[in-house]
Amino acid sequence: MHFDLYYTVKTRLSVVRPASTTKQRAINLWESAEVQFFAATTLHTKLVKSWHQVPPEEYGSLKKQLLEAIASYCVGPKIVLNRLCIALSAYVLHTLPVHWPNAVPELMATLQPSNLPNIPPEKTAWILLEILTVLPEEFQSSHLTHTQKGLVRSELQRNVPQVLSLLENILASDTATSDSETAVEVTRQAVCCAGSWLQLGVPLPDCEKLADHLVASVFTSTASPQHHQIGLAESALDALTNMATHPDTHKYPSTCLRLLAKLLPLQQIIQVQQQRNLTEGGDQELVASIYSLFISVAESHSRLLLDSLLSDEDKNNVLQLIQLILQCSNSPGVYPINENTSQLALGFWYILQDDIIASEPEQFHLYVALLSPVYRTLAEVMLHKSMLPAVEDSWSSEEKEQLRCYRQDIADTMMYCYSILRDNLLELLHGKLEEALEKCNSDPRTWWRSLESCLHAFQAIAECVDIDESRHLPRFLEALRRLPYHHLDTRVVITALEAVGAYAEWINAHPSVLSHVVPLLVTGLGSSDLAPSATMALKDLTRDCQTSMAPFAHHILQASQEALRGEKLKLGECVRLMYTVGRVLAVLPVDNIMNYLNQLLMPYVEELQYLVTLEASKPSAVAKAGILLRLKMLSMLFATLDIKPRTESEVEPDVSEGSDMGTCTAGIASQQRTQQQSVGSSNNEQVQPVFFVLQRILPVMQAIVEKWYTDTHVMQAVCSAVKHALATLLDDCRPLVPEMLELLVKSYRLQPYPAALDLARQFLVMYGRDRCQLPLMESLLRELCAITILACSSNTSTPGTSLSDHADLLEAFFNLLAQILKKTPQLFVSGEGIDLTALFQCGIMTLSLPEAPAVKSATSFLVTFVSQSRELPQLLVVVQACGEALVQRLLRCIGGDSPRSVLEHLSEILLAMNKKHCDNLCRWLQQAVHQDGFPSPRASREQKEQFVKMVLKERANKRKLQETVREFSLICRGLVGTDYAAHSSLSF
Repeated sequence: MHFDLYYTVKTRLSVVRPASTTKQRAINLWESAEVQFFAATTLHTKLVKSWHQVPPEEYGSLKKQLLEAIASYCVGPKIVLNRLCIALSAYVLHTLPVHWPNAVPELMATLQPSNLPNIPPEKTAWILLEILTVLPEEFQSSHLTHTQKGLVRSELQRNVPQVLSLLENILASDTATSDSETAVEVTRQAVCCAGSWLQLGVPLPDCEKLADHLVASVFTSTASPQHHQIGLAESALDALTNMATHPDTHKYPSTCLRLLAKLLPLQQIIQVQQQRNLTEGGDQELVASIYSLFISVAESHSRLLLDSLLSDEDKNNVLQLIQLILQCSNSPGVYPINENTSQLALGFWYILQDDIIASEPEQFHLYVALLSPVYRTLAEVMLHKSMLPAVEDSWSSEEKEQLRCYRQDIADTMMYCYSILRDNLLELLHGKLEEALEKCNSDPRTWWRSLESCLHAFQAIAECVDIDESRHLPRFLEALRRLPYHHLDTRVVITALEAVGAYAEWINAHPSVLSHVVPLLVTGLGSSDLAPSATMALKDLTRDCQTSMAPFAHHILQASQEALRGEKLKLGECVRLMYTVGRVLAVLPVDNIMNYLNQLLMPYVEELQYLVTLEASKPSAVAKAGILLRLKMLSMLFATLDIKPRTESEVEPDVSEGSDMGTCTAGIASQQRTQQQSVGSSNNEQVQPVFFVLQRILPVMQAIVEKWYTDTHVMQAVCSAVKHALATLLDDCRPLVPEMLELLVKSYRLQPYPAALDLARQFLVMYGRDRCQLPLMESLLRELCAITILACSSNTSTPGTSLSDHADLLEAFFNLLAQILKKTPQLFVSGEGIDLTALFQCGIMTLSLPEAPAVKSATSFLVTFVSQSRELPQLLVVVQACGEALVQRLLRCIGGDSPRSVLEHLSEILLAMNKKHCDNLCRWLQQAVHQDGFPSPRASREQKEQFVKMVLKERANKRKLQETVREFSLICRGLVGTDYAAHSSLSF
């Protein structure tokens, strides 16, 4: 193929023609600049992506024409010249080192003023620097092969001394200090070129002279308005950063420390700019750039800096650098309103303390002694910087979110300070807290911000404080009782509540302090502003301190009842509060539990019954919201009200705020005595209160299912409530199993949905091997299979629908089947009525879906089915009958019918078939690949036969089989050797 596009582009690059008038010339220049830029960009793209289309005999001609084009556009337009330089760099990368081995020296020799007399010397220098600048940049983003990239890198690095010498000469010449426009551009381009090559990698000892020039450039820029306008200082600082942070710099510790000494004078610019802030306004971006350089050096060489602290020679420079970073953290102003610099240093403090902690014990104590004053000052700075604004009304939502993230970073930094200071930080924070309390008692409107900041700091270090700390934390929690809550900003109280929740684990080991904090948390339930934090803190406290909550149970339950009936809580807060109710009830005697349940929950049951029967016709959104709230509250209660101690192997169910939770019960006290005799009480065990709650609410759930079966959210809430009740009751729910299964099957028959299958899986796992429950479990599995197969087959036959419409359902269905087939395969074969062939065929059809989760679950089922088939004759018959169809479907999917993202799953089926049915698989594969054009016309007969050979060879190595399948799929899709396949293969 000829490189026709190049010649087309070359033609388009020469479209500028003289115009007859000035106005017409301006129009032509504007239009032609756009066309020329597009042509130059197209040329570069073609060189990068279609280099193989350039005939080798055209290389020399192409190089000549590229250089001629650059020379002809030396006076502009600049954007076209820049693109042509990038195109030339792409050419250089493809021809190094074979076709143009001395490209860089030849370019440097060619682009000399003596060789281009018609071009101004400074313009010639700029063009050379532009080409040299984009060359390493283009290399970094190139798509060369690994071998070729290594050769090109070696060739470029071989030319580093020449490039450095050129740059040093330019930066040292009078041009660097000249104020002419062209000279300034040359200086800036030289600095940019330095940054580009330094990013590629230059031995640090070779850079010392260049570092001096770059530092001088920063000072020159601040002294010269013309240099400053083009961003010379920023470019020089970027180059210095590349120099100091390249991974290879660790090989030269002495040079790194000398480089640090060269950089430290830049702090003079920071001082000057900060002084200007007080008068005419300093350049904050320049200050931030200099700070960023210092921070990058410190983060990249933190271990070296720590080691240097123990030597007298470099100790002062290192301490000076750390003080500069501390100064950055304490940048004047309020983040993010009038300063954005302080957040730059937060990462460094983590790296530094991490290296300190990782040190040997002797060194650790020396570092702590040296740096404790720094971290103490840092903690004081963080207390100041984390203060909330007095008024947030004028802040945008984005600024508020930035401050929230900033305060979280400050909280993390406080933890780093604690890692170094330990008790000294607690002492510091307590002193600041007492000071803020004293000031707040006299003037709360002015000093509440300092108080809130102290509370925020105590909250931040909660997870770090030793569980046996008994000196400072009791005083801190006792001090919370003395806060003038009624005179403080609400945000102070919110932080206090959150701090209490953060120390829940510590409080569990020191239950005596509960009397200090429980009244505060209970009071918070009465305020809509405080309720989110109060309910969260109560949840944390009752989770970690459940056994110590009995003395406060009545107080908490009464306050919870008032808060729930006060209609001030949002849905999430009501659900979260039910967690507290369940945990607190669980520590009381059963009689007391039943009384509280009737008081707390009877109104909700009545409301739920009323909402279900509210409308005889179409359900309303208001009714739905009410039903969801009560079902989620009930679910949370089921998950937490457990009066039987759990063993260590039994894990508490997920009752996070986002999970589905639900309602209550009532009128159950009278049922308790009757059911006590029938529910496994032969050994005088107490029946779980959840049993009576569930028994009372099941008829209401039946009514909900009949009316709301089309609403996914309501049905998920119903299933979640039953699921959490089942997890708490375990074997105690046996008398209710038939009624619960009736509810489950009825709802699934009305409208199949994934949540019902998740609930069914829990039943089948619990009772699949229970002889007493076996008939019910077989019936349940049979019903689920029949309903699912019917729903998927009937809907897909309807115009406008497809199997993908049921992807979520099929995912849950095959996950259920796979798990049951692994744990209790007898359920599939012991009963009658389960159409195993239909299940297998449905799994085969699901493999063609574009939804990867559904394909993954179907794969899991089919692999398990095939793996079990040699032990179960009923499964063996199905595999032998449908195996060929499975192989045909797999080949179609591999050949292009399915996304490449599912190939990993499909290969698992081939591996299972090869292990259990090798002879059949060999026969089916041979029959399939001998079909013309199957599975793709792009695959030749030899390629298909090689694929079959490689598949049959692998019976254990999953990774090799996946590579074989992936490679054959690329062949079938016509993607072998393409850039797209190379770049996207990592994603698949």
